[in-house]
Amino acid sequence: MDNNPVGSGNARGNAGSPLGRRDSRVLLSHGDGGLLTHRLVEDVFLKHLGNAFTGQMDDSARLPLPPGAEIAHTTDSFVVDPIFFPGGDIGKLSVFGTLNDLWVSGALPLYLSAGFIIEEGLGFAELEGIVRSMAEALRSCGVGLVAADTKVVPRGKGDKIYINTSGVGVIPPERRMQRKALPGDRVIVSGTVGEHGLTIMALRTNVDPGSLTSDCGPVGPAVDELFRSGVQVHMMRDPTRGGLASVVKEVAELSACDVLIRESQIPIRPEAQELLDLLGLDALYLPCEGRVVAFVGPGPIPEGWSEIGEVREGSGNVILETKYGGHRRLGLLEGAPLPRIC
Repeated sequence: MDNNPVGSGNARGNAGSPLGRRDSRVLLSHGDGGLLTHRLVEDVFLKHLGNAFTGQMDDSARLPLPPGAEIAHTTDSFVVDPIFFPGGDIGKLSVFGTLNDLWVSGALPLYLSAGFIIEEGLGFAELEGIVRSMAEALRSCGVGLVAADTKVVPRGKGDKIYINTSGVGVIPPERRMQRKALPGDRVIVSGTVGEHGLTIMALRTNVDPGSLTSDCGPVGPAVDELFRSGVQVHMMRDPTRGGLASVVKEVAELSACDVLIRESQIPIRPEAQELLDLLGLDALYLPCEGRVVAFVGPGPIPEGWSEIGEVREGSGNVILETKYGGHRRLGLLEGAPLPRIC
């Protein structure tokens, strides 16, 4: 489909087999724009993601927006390996990863589009599981898919499936932030850190993650609660690639301030700490996929958020106060500890 789902009636083949297939895997011909493409769209994508927008069968979606609204737009690509992991899959990740970018900008997400690059040979059960997961994630947030596209590449020219998603939202006046931290701000985080990256890395290195799961999920409820609390929210980020340390460093440089982070106040699950020690990893540089780092002024902090540091006059330095009373400088992540983490 080229920016819109297309269909071809209720045609079926091979004794009623969905998609007219004899086997259970995606073929190159499912990407040629012909009959099998139409059936793929109908039997997998429209089945789970169909709505009033995608049902228009147009080359673009016409989206109603509130008059005078400030629009937020973001786009992201997802290549995580493995595509299914404890706590989620690439479909769920692609939805929440993009919507979370809108939430931390102060926006209320409205619409999502998606592009799928599918490798020949991907199982239809896997594909439908991913699409179903996306539909469930979208419904849970009240957001609709408004446009989509599929392409199939030859076996060996991709790795199962890649997904690109773009999101659109509106920023209400009361949620417009100044987008930089100020001296005196507190640094707060919405939950425990490092779990998504640690879960993926454990799987990729053949280590049993035990009860640990990815934190992949929506940050909208936490962001909404933060704004309702009355605290002055100056800036928010979601600590995905590069983790907490890299996000704080970026904000410190952007704001021309120094930031002190207290290691003893960073929330880490005990089972995560055990894996961190086993693998020799630093939670500060592992990505989260369902957390927010916020820089806030005076006002109450909602339950569930943890204060982990403060902003000071300076020139973009980030200093970690260790559990033992020492200090070390934190910079941006240098070299990925493991690629394709999201």
